[in-house]
Amino acid sequence: MNWIINYAWAILWAIIMTLLLLLPANDFPTEGFFQGFDKLVHTGSFYLLTTLILFGRIVDTKRRATKVKTFIVVFLVSSLFAFFTEAAQMYFTSSRSADWWDIFADYVGIGMALFSYLLLYNRKFQYS
Repeated sequence: MNWIINYAWAILWAIIMTLLLLLPANDFPTEGFFQGFDKLVHTGSFYLLTTLILFGRIVDTKRRATKVKTFIVVFLVSSLFAFFTEAAQMYFTSSRSADWWDIFADYVGIGMALFSYLLLYNRKFQYS
């Protein structure tokens, strides 16, 4: 039960993302955005999701997990969610379709978050 509290922000963001990604495409404005704005949204939302999962993982393991193990676990969870969202768009909506470029944009966001984690996180540094 404690892990739900640790991952609460990631779970909340995943629910919000799922709801937004399953809304009909007609509900979103198309005017005033540049071409490829959809891919930027995918990248940003998966960057935030992966960062929140990393935060939950760090808190959940009490900073004891190695960077490699955390990297692998978070990469797998984020990847599964990326494929889940595209499959949901393919099978559960009529106005949206799955797109390999969306998955690529998802992986760009996942990669940016994981790269930031590898570069910036130091488990020995304690916040006071």
